[in-house]
Amino acid sequence: MRAFSSINVAKANLMRHTIIRLTLVAAFALSMTGAAVADDAPDANPLSGDAAAIRSGKSDYRAICSVCHGGRADGAGERASSAKTPADLRKFNKGFKKYMETVKNGVQTPGREIKDMPAWGGVLDDATLTKIGAYLETLAIEGANWKEGVKN
Repeated sequence: MRAFSSINVAKANLMRHTIIRLTLVAAFALSMTGAAVADDAPDANPLSGDAAAIRSGKSDYRAICSVCHGGRADGAGERASSAKTPADLRKFNKGFKKYMETVKNGVQTPGREIKDMPAWGGVLDDATLTKIGAYLETLAIEGANWKEGVKN
């Protein structure tokens, strides 16, 4: 019985990793199109402090973002490039609007052919990105600027 359970866990892990890989490939392919997404995000996250949004954002973050940014959002993910470490999102200090712009459009370092971070704007909808942002706000450390402009 124990062997059967181990097989099911292994199959579930394989499926989860396959989904993550396919999502990353799709995001990378879309990011290579160079299509910019309009910056129409509000200055403050409208879901800041919303417990249901934070739970959903945590789940989405772990499934999509943690591969590069790490489970603790500290930039220590298993797919982190040795050329450039992904951002430590606990320290993000550019505000919610810039977060949305960055995630939608990706990050391109001048002179590099491949984007440092793929554009997720064509893959994830604004609601999902906003929920992930609400979760990331809960991880903010001193000096971060996730909550600037939030009115509770």
